[in-house]
Amino acid sequence: MLDRLARVLYLATLALLPWGALVRFPWLHENAQWSDVVFALAAAAWAAGLVASRRLPGLRAVHAGLALYLGWAVVSLLAASPRAASGPAKLVGVAMLVALFAVTSDMMGRPGMPPLVGRTLAATSLLTAVAAAVGVALSWFGTITPLVGTCGDLLPGPLSRAQAGFPHSNLLASWCVFASGALAREDAGLSRAWRRLAQAALAIAVVLTASRAILAFALAATIRGATTPFRRRIAGALAAALVVAIGALTLVNVTFSPLRPWDLQLREGPSVRLESVTTSLQTLLAHPVLGTGPGTSPGLRGLQPFDAHLTPLNVAATLGLPVLGGLALAVLALWRSRSRPTDLATWGMLAGLGLDGLGQDVEDFRHVWVALGLADAGREGEGRSA
Repeated sequence: MLDRLARVLYLATLALLPWGALVRFPWLHENAQWSDVVFALAAAAWAAGLVASRRLPGLRAVHAGLALYLGWAVVSLLAASPRAASGPAKLVGVAMLVALFAVTSDMMGRPGMPPLVGRTLAATSLLTAVAAAVGVALSWFGTITPLVGTCGDLLPGPLSRAQAGFPHSNLLASWCVFASGALAREDAGLSRAWRRLAQAALAIAVVLTASRAILAFALAATIRGATTPFRRRIAGALAAALVVAIGALTLVNVTFSPLRPWDLQLREGPSVRLESVTTSLQTLLAHPVLGTGPGTSPGLRGLQPFDAHLTPLNVAATLGLPVLGGLALAVLALWRSRSRPTDLATWGMLAGLGLDGLGQDVEDFRHVWVALGLADAGREGEGRSA
């Protein structure tokens, strides 16, 4: 009974993830959504089921990394002065993300769950892609809906770009990177026709976001296809080139219209991203161990608090270097324990999300932690359940 309830609630959580801006739950914190409530119930049913069946997961290196990640975040909150009003809620969110990893990893090992997860993600992703296309099409006719946002992440522009059920276009683009990788897995339970349809829809949706995550989407797809030594060299060269490109876009104050990407314009003064990175680095140097605390923004844009827009730096500056170390340890443990041959769909997805994390703060994206859970479920010696 508890197992079935946990499964249903977990699948409902996945189905609701892309609709956070349209299905909010503002009573917890400003970024909470109903999927958080459903997942809390799923996690409770999952934990109760483990206790009832006396089946406790074995502790591994990845859990040590995540324990450091969450535990030091608690220390950071307690030591923060002044403490952000949203700090406690932020800490609850961090705990929820770690739980999302653990539940995903365990659920993917249960008989029949991988194809159900794949089909759930396919259905909600197709609906998300349709919402993105409809929103952009309506904007062309002068009707602006919550399905689109303005062009420009840090500097607003005149072009409407898709965001579907997400609060921001960059979140939709990141979701497309995640969903494309998840649906490309062998255990996703999709026919070739449905897989192609879903991948085409996600490709269109990510293009409609007009975001730099298009580069991450391309990298993930390239790695998925790197099945020969020559293709692996191509994927490696592309990854290096895209890292340099993301870095250059941070350092150089250049702008362009997504409709005319060849028309580059250099602006005077430092870029907004460079300002956020440099001020966040100054914050990290001032608070290397404990950070500024959960719920704070370590950088500045002018005189306004601002996130780093560089995931490792944002984590370290807000929660302290030990938290970043815990996250790095967890990812390293996942890589070292991966099954062989390497699942290119899963690790291409994570590489794409990692590239995206060099241009925005992805540590709070729920689907990123689902992606990490998928990687843990595919570890060496862990058979996949169809």
